[in-house]
Amino acid sequence: MSPRRWLAVAGLLLVVAALAPVPPAAMPARAEDNGSSAVTVRGGKVDGGYEDFTGLSVTVSQTRDLVNQAVVVSWTGGTPTPRNRPLGVDFLQVMQCYGDPDAADDPDGLRFRETCQFGAKLDTPVMPFEVNAAAAANANSRELRFDSTGYPAKDPRETLPEDARMVPFRPVSCPVGATSCERPRTPDGSAAQPFPVIADPQTGAQREAYPDEVLSGYFNKSVTNEYPYALTAADGTGRISFEVQNSALAPDLGCGDPYTDAQGAARPSRPCWLVIVPRGHHHPYTGADLSSTDSPQGSPMTVPNWQYRMVVPLEFEPVTGYCATDRAERLTAGTELAAEAAGAWRPALCAGTNGPSISYSPVGDAEAARQLLSNSPNAPGLIYSSDPVATTATDPPVVHAPVTLSGLVIALNIDVNLDDKPLPPEVARLRGTALRDLKLTPRLVAKLLTQSYRRDVPGGGGTALAKNYDSIKQDPEFLGLNPLFRDWDRRASVTLNGLMAPNGSSVAARALWQWVLADRAAKDWLSGTPDGQMVVNPAFTPLFTDEVPDYFPKADRSCYEEKVNGETYQLCSQELRPYTGGFGRGAAQTLRGDTGAFGQALNINVTPPRFEKLPREQPGFRFTMAVTDSASAARYGLFTAALCKATPGPDGSWTADDCRGATTEAISAAAATAQPSQVAGVSVIDPARAWSAAGAYPLSLLTYAVADRTDPADARRDYATLLRYVADEGQRPGVGRGMLPDGYVPLPAALRERTEAAATLLEKDVPSPPAAPPVAAGGVPPAAAPGAPAAPVVPATGAAPSVGATPSPGGTAPSPQPSALPAASATPGNPVGALRYVLVFIFAAGLVGGVIGPVLRRWGHRNAPADGAE
Repeated sequence: MSPRRWLAVAGLLLVVAALAPVPPAAMPARAEDNGSSAVTVRGGKVDGGYEDFTGLSVTVSQTRDLVNQAVVVSWTGGTPTPRNRPLGVDFLQVMQCYGDPDAADDPDGLRFRETCQFGAKLDTPVMPFEVNAAAAANANSRELRFDSTGYPAKDPRETLPEDARMVPFRPVSCPVGATSCERPRTPDGSAAQPFPVIADPQTGAQREAYPDEVLSGYFNKSVTNEYPYALTAADGTGRISFEVQNSALAPDLGCGDPYTDAQGAARPSRPCWLVIVPRGHHHPYTGADLSSTDSPQGSPMTVPNWQYRMVVPLEFEPVTGYCATDRAERLTAGTELAAEAAGAWRPALCAGTNGPSISYSPVGDAEAARQLLSNSPNAPGLIYSSDPVATTATDPPVVHAPVTLSGLVIALNIDVNLDDKPLPPEVARLRGTALRDLKLTPRLVAKLLTQSYRRDVPGGGGTALAKNYDSIKQDPEFLGLNPLFRDWDRRASVTLNGLMAPNGSSVAARALWQWVLADRAAKDWLSGTPDGQMVVNPAFTPLFTDEVPDYFPKADRSCYEEKVNGETYQLCSQELRPYTGGFGRGAAQTLRGDTGAFGQALNINVTPPRFEKLPREQPGFRFTMAVTDSASAARYGLFTAALCKATPGPDGSWTADDCRGATTEAISAAAATAQPSQVAGVSVIDPARAWSAAGAYPLSLLTYAVADRTDPADARRDYATLLRYVADEGQRPGVGRGMLPDGYVPLPAALRERTEAAATLLEKDVPSPPAAPPVAAGGVPPAAAPGAPAAPVVPATGAAPSVGATPSPGGTAPSPQPSALPAASATPGNPVGALRYVLVFIFAAGLVGGVIGPVLRRWGHRNAPADGAE
């Protein structure tokens, strides 16, 4: 199959969105619907229980119109999680389930718990403890055993067999009462349902599988969305971004799939549930306060813990059925900056009787332009690009239409992890909260992207980086801008494991480097001028001498080596600091605290020895950042860094000056600085000019739809329908079907009018197709022959006008801009990103055994033909 046909297939499977939402399911008794999609649920007491959660109030930010995304779970009135003892008391556990929480024949919800994705044994946060207390055993599992005294062999309310060892997991494809299932309910470990015998992954010896290995065919550490340890801050509040998953990522939950309800009616989208289990500090059978000596034991699914569950309904957009299969699929491709919007617009367009079905696949800007101007029948007729597409006399004429306004951002998932020492009250109250404010300068970003901190290079970088700081949290410039880090946990492990960035070329990557190089201090540092003791990694110096990169290089090729029994094992730079697959995947990895990196400790207990992938960062100790786009950051509930100018003090200190975030106002201010490009009528935002304008966010990007005016009339009509929708309803902010997702700024009226005009032009009579160039002897067009002049560039028609064409303050020179080259001579970009609704699940690529099973299964499920297509 050709690459472009793969593109077409990917587009068919790309965007998971909605028909009309199904009616909301019955709300839990304690849930309060405030009239919006956000839902608040309150804790309480239970008869015979010793915990009192009546002061706990948990709010879920969005419960309807859900896709694969994050929802913010925040709470007040909790008991602070102690930071001076092993984790075992006063935290929350969150999971996603699909069953019926209110079934009349299941009053304690013990069958309902079998439908929850939980028990993959994610790592327990390790506290810098001082008190001799016990951690909560089995809190990250489905196991039924207790590792402490005072617990009965079996709770009298338990319905599983006396010798059952864990709460089994029941996939949605095997409902209660089914006589046979292709994917059955897991065994519970009892004599009647024993765990299977497997070969030990390390020794090869036969042994009984552990409970998490039994579950690994359904979910595991790499794909689960469970959140076993949500910590409460010193002020009784907490906040996490919880990743909700539809059936594309969690097929065994089936959320969003069509189903038949209990009354036999066909429904377009299966509802699911968010379950919060608060954990307290009392022995569940004696009532003893265990705050200082012990912990309430066991899984959240054991009866004494499960009885305090709080349940919130989740309504997903339908995964299938929103576009009729008999309609022609119109292909689009291009920058991932348009991915969230394109995915939201598609179901609204095809929901009507005659609406077009528009697919989207992410590729780099230059590659998208190349495909648009190619003569392949499988090429897209419309692309999204933040670069104007220049054409030659032999190219088809194109039309440009503004579609989105957004920004490149540095997203963060950082837990405030302070030293265990007396601190001012205003500082101490931040302990354990999510860091909302982080300030970065162009030079600090340059240091991160050039792997100039010693921890970002295998083996520390040798003599070239010997005097550099180990990590950014030691850098005086960073500490001056972010003084909270002066009181940060000083352990070497509690730091940033590299700034994650996507591979491939893009206009967005070029814009970031333009912003960096527009700053004199950053440019001088990249050119070799030291910043105190900090020097640029010499492997990167040649990259900034001639032109602005349009990608994030991994120029350091050094490797760390260990020898075992005469064999040499290497860990190289791209394994220590790997790329993400795109903006969306980088945001998802940031949410999970999963850098995808391998650690520098060689595991010699396996054959052959290997460097192991680092686990997800533990809640309370996360320090993850990634280059992504504002829409992806919003989708995954991430805070973003402010971009600042720094002022040095006479004593070598630094203070932040003129900080700007990717807000609606700042991105709009940047749009007002846009200047004409080399393609007539098409404006672009220059990061350097925006950086010089008051209040403008410098990494703002205006994205265009660029369409081929020689496509067949019916295709052009469908693309014109898309553009008219984009210019109207598609600019209305919101989370519903067809709306402009969070992270985008609505286009100004003048640009929307241009998009309308472009739609009209696209529907007009087809211009004369370009004449084929004469072919010289040997089959080489004259313009391509050695010494021949290049074909002339002709202006693209129907483009947006210049916006805010006044020079920037102070006469700042614009960023170095590449020439608007014909697409045929542009450097192709590697595909940037991953499909809109599958951005997360491939984290486990390359793993084996129990890990690879559910990953491959989810991949296969995602690629299954939709709506009966073959």
